[in-house]
Amino acid sequence: RLNFNVPTRVEGDVDARIWIRLDEINESIGLIEQLLAALPEGPIFAVLPRISAGEGIAMVEGFRGDVLVALRLDTDGLVERCHLRDPSWFQWPLLEAAIEGNIVADFPLCNKSFNCAYSGHDL
Repeated sequence: RLNFNVPTRVEGDVDARIWIRLDEINESIGLIEQLLAALPEGPIFAVLPRISAGEGIAMVEGFRGDVLVALRLDTDGLVERCHLRDPSWFQWPLLEAAIEGNIVADFPLCNKSFNCAYSGHDL
């Protein structure tokens, strides 16, 4: 029900990746405006019940890609197990393929164009 375009480029170089990001920003602003205009009237805050045990998994879109969280709570409601996956996990091998055949001096530019997180700070 939302109107948007998926930005694409036929080039796969650093310049194309920068333009894709700029195009995605514009599309994201358009989506936010559409969603805000469609919000129904009513309260926007609700008190959630405390969960004493259970597990779940969720994925949200970060600007690098999907951020995944899997969580298990024990019977006291404390975290028993947690698994986090940063989107850069899948991009590091892509960077390796992208720099193949380039000179060493091109590596910093290629590396930053992917903008992978070294420490997973998307989490």
